[in-house]
Amino acid sequence: MDEELRLLIQDSERQKRMMSRKAMNAPTGKAGEIAAELERRMILGYYKTGESLSFNKLADTFNVSRQPVSSALGHLRACGYVEVLPQVGCRVVEPSREEMLDFFRVHSAIEAVAVELAVERKTEEEEAQLAAIQPPPTGGLHNIGERALYIRYIDRFHDQIWSMAKSPLLEGQFSGLRNLASFYLWQGIDELAFPAAEKLNEERRQIAEKIIAGDKQAAARLMHRHVIGKPKLVYS
Repeated sequence: MDEELRLLIQDSERQKRMMSRKAMNAPTGKAGEIAAELERRMILGYYKTGESLSFNKLADTFNVSRQPVSSALGHLRACGYVEVLPQVGCRVVEPSREEMLDFFRVHSAIEAVAVELAVERKTEEEEAQLAAIQPPPTGGLHNIGERALYIRYIDRFHDQIWSMAKSPLLEGQFSGLRNLASFYLWQGIDELAFPAAEKLNEERRQIAEKIIAGDKQAAARLMHRHVIGKPKLVYS
């Protein structure tokens, strides 16, 4: 077993509850577990865009028959991570630059609305919780273990904002977009990881500051700029 895969498995055991599926219509049972683990590996950049995924190899990896693997990959296909092509099989999607920019344009609008709701509905206790969320060191993001810690910090930041927004129905519908955004970004961030991460950390600090101050328009504007600017920062 290679070292990256070992770290992935170790992190998976520690974070099963945190990475539980929020998306609706996710498969249950073994297929659901496989889908969640494969999605997590894609978010961390373990699988690359265009990479082929073998049903048989995955079945061996998870010690199951092909059926739960097929169900898991079917779910990931619906979520936008993989595609199944005739004569080719299953492979990780390879979105165009235009497709990614379109995705982040929509994603930025949704996250900006969440910020507006958070400002309107926040409590002092929630403000303190948001202020307490701090990034881990970003110098080792080429390492998959450090990358997992960093993504966990990003999840905590956005989860707190959505918690402050108090709109669980919307959160359930749109939470999967953040995972897909991480998947897209980690395909191109290896060389730019440190400077990009530091810039994004500062933007999150400013967003939190404006939310706590109750400046709804400024906070939403910063969040929109933060999300929509990610692909340009990473792939520039």
